[in-house]
Amino acid sequence: MLTRPSELEPGTQVGRWRVVERLGIGGQGAVYRVEDMEHPGDFYALKLALYPQDARAEREVALMMTRAVHPGVARFHGCARWPHPRHDVLGFLMDWVPGLPLHLWAETGDITFRRLAEVGGKVALTLDELHARGVLHRDLKPEHIIIRETDGEPVLLDFGVGWYEGAVPLTTGPLPPGTLHLLSPEAIRFLWKSPERPGEHYVFHPTDDLYALGVCLYRAVTGHYPFPERLPPDLLQYAIVHQAPPAPVEVNPRVPRALSEVIVRLLAKTPQARYPSGKAVHEALAATQSGVEWDSCLFDREEAETGRIHRPERPRLSWTEPPSPIPGTRKRRGDWPWRLGLAAAVLWLLLPGALSSRDTPIPPILAEERTTDARVGPTPPRPKAEPRPVPNQKHAPCTAEFELEFSGACWLPLKHQPPRCPPQAVAHEDMCLLPVAAPRSVPVSVDGGAPETR
Repeated sequence: MLTRPSELEPGTQVGRWRVVERLGIGGQGAVYRVEDMEHPGDFYALKLALYPQDARAEREVALMMTRAVHPGVARFHGCARWPHPRHDVLGFLMDWVPGLPLHLWAETGDITFRRLAEVGGKVALTLDELHARGVLHRDLKPEHIIIRETDGEPVLLDFGVGWYEGAVPLTTGPLPPGTLHLLSPEAIRFLWKSPERPGEHYVFHPTDDLYALGVCLYRAVTGHYPFPERLPPDLLQYAIVHQAPPAPVEVNPRVPRALSEVIVRLLAKTPQARYPSGKAVHEALAATQSGVEWDSCLFDREEAETGRIHRPERPRLSWTEPPSPIPGTRKRRGDWPWRLGLAAAVLWLLLPGALSSRDTPIPPILAEERTTDARVGPTPPRPKAEPRPVPNQKHAPCTAEFELEFSGACWLPLKHQPPRCPPQAVAHEDMCLLPVAAPRSVPVSVDGGAPETR
């Protein structure tokens, strides 16, 4: 049976490169660390398309070879095909960038606000130069910004859904594949109106990338995204469009107010209210760095032997206006109870701790049959002390539906129950929890969204 592109074993040969390990897999391709057999010791990242004749992979190659060539972008080193050297799936070689993604790098414990602003400004300048060439990333997120461990420079990865002037649209939906909690408000407004304009595609602008940069910086300085990414999609869309998130300084009082204001402006609800360019963002970050607070570390370190950072609590949100009905749903007489139920459920979801690591059940307010009776339950009892993380344990955010979050770390619930917990597991209430090991540095992120309609 022929091996799939996503299942190559270590030692597999692809052209003159030998697979060392798989680094990740996404909707568009699988990424491997490979060694050049003609020059042992030289390692690269090989991104293999998952399907033959993948037009998106060909477009990414064309982009990486030409307009995306930049010191702040992983370098392109050539193409390869597998399993046949002239046919079958397309792959291309890039720099293997050892380092940490932005959000994990920010939580190493010794990063100052001045250093973060420097990194953010360099990313903004890279985006500015790409935008001047007509290139948009369109899926910028912390996982796609790697801080190279050799020199501390930020490197942009994964242009799988990148765009450049003259490129042919390859998807049929109103929006390209992407990550919902990093979409701009104007992109979501377009999505809401798309049923009225079938066949139209949203036109991304540089301000969409800058909004996503604001989300990345917010995550770096607070430990949380502006809006909980676990919200149901409809509610998350409403939050992005209607709700102003708490300013970073309100979540983490250590954040310099000037830096907080830059991030708030990047997250403005209209593109006109944001910075007009990446260069303007860089200048704003450089001009505000005065005061001793800029030399403070992003987070406090916890006491105890682990020396781990202490992340602030999840931001507390409240609606500035009642959410409207879901766009595209037909209005009915007497639908005010459903609107009341939606508003109450949103407020319930956004209460502190409502989206904690315990995966609290979400009211079925978005089902086809709308409920007309919305209730908010009594205040839950104060939880017991949560288990303490161990060294080299994975930090939150945790994988939804598989892992639980306690004390800012990720735990795997086991079938066993106390007191019969296996070795290395800890007992908490009626569960046995196994610490999830921290992931290895991921030099290349492959989450570019789902493949286009074929």
